[in-house]
Amino acid sequence: MKKDKEIVAWARALYLALEESDANEEEVIKNLFLALNKKTYLIPAILKKFKIIKDKESRVDVFVATEVSEDLKNEIDKKIESLVGKNKNVNYIIDKDLIGGFRIKTKDYLVKASIKDILIKIKNKAYGYN
Repeated sequence: MKKDKEIVAWARALYLALEESDANEEEVIKNLFLALNKKTYLIPAILKKFKIIKDKESRVDVFVATEVSEDLKNEIDKKIESLVGKNKNVNYIIDKDLIGGFRIKTKDYLVKASIKDILIKIKNKAYGYN
């Protein structure tokens, strides 16, 4: 296995072990050291790639047309937490192309709930596009 692929594989395994396991972090890291055996020199690269994977996996982008109040952000955060789980990094992005409504984008999902998206859907149906 090439070194870069090996680093990605170990970083992904570390992410999954920490994300899905009830074991404490120290135990998981200790097991990583034991599993790497003579390749412990890869640990800095593995941890760097792990951080990138974790940031990507936990990122939730909320695109809005205008600035959102803190109360509404708190409500949205609670709803996102109930749908995709805790420990997500929610980023609010003002998208001037949106007329109203919002879009929510995660690693796996894209929720389109904006007026622009509805108008595009109506336009496509009117012209026979599906």
